Amino acid sequence: MIYIEIKNINEKTIKTLLKNNHFSKRAIDKLLKNGLLLNNQDIKSNVKIKKNDLIKVPVDNEELDYKAVTGKLNIKYEDDNLIIISKDSNITVNSNGQVSLANYIAYYFKENNIKSKVRFINRLDMNTSGLIMIAKNSYAQSFYQKEIEDNNLIKKYIAYVEGELNINKLYKIKLAYDEGSKRHDKAKDGKLAITHFKTLETNEKYSIIECDIKTGKTHQIRSSLRYLGHPIIGDKLYGSNFDYERFLLHSYYLKFNVFLKKESITIKDYPDFEGFVNKM
Repeated sequence: MIYIEIKNINEKTIKTLLKNNHFSKRAIDKLLKNGLLLNNQDIKSNVKIKKNDLIKVPVDNEELDYKAVTGKLNIKYEDDNLIIISKDSNITVNSNGQVSLANYIAYYFKENNIKSKVRFINRLDMNTSGLIMIAKNSYAQSFYQKEIEDNNLIKKYIAYVEGELNINKLYKIKLAYDEGSKRHDKAKDGKLAITHFKTLETNEKYSIIECDIKTGKTHQIRSSLRYLGHPIIGDKLYGSNFDYERFLLHSYYLKFNVFLKKESITIKDYPDFEGFVNKM
């Protein structure tokens, strides 16, 4: 059994301490029923607490939910509750029937005695590389998912697109999946996808675009750039003229509030796509 430790600063009861540290009502009710530690003493009720009291929230040991497979992990950030990895292209996040990033993470958890299921906070397409977040327990998972729902977690991508594109605007489009084309295409009854596109660099061959997603719709960057007339280089499904082993889209920026800490941090991870654009 491991514990999440929380030192009380100015809360009056266990319930308010847990609530103000972003534990859900369901989690709080469960903890008060099953018990936690207050200054290393078992408690099962919403007792009053004092400044500098130490609360320890138990975290159940869990069995891995993916087979552990040895693989390279490019770790960009880690704490007791979260790990951030820069994913390579040409690997899925957690597909069945093939080795995936989840298998590599399971191996890392096993080797480092992290007794947790693999809980992805965000996901990336197989051929999209970059930053991906994995929670180490259910409490952290709930917190970061709520941060995404409240738009407190900022995710940005870098896309290398075909042609010269000068843009700095909020782009809105309604998208729906089309079975025939296997794409997410423009549709009147589709789901609204909102992205802020900003040109970082451009020339007559290609442009480097920052993509700040405001909604989490499937393929929204890829489809939006297709309709803007500048598909992502290598993205054949969405109109690219270049047949590479991947398309040039990378999740490069995360800014988020840290679970149980009164701080916000930013992680950046820039791609190296020069070898691809040099072949254009």
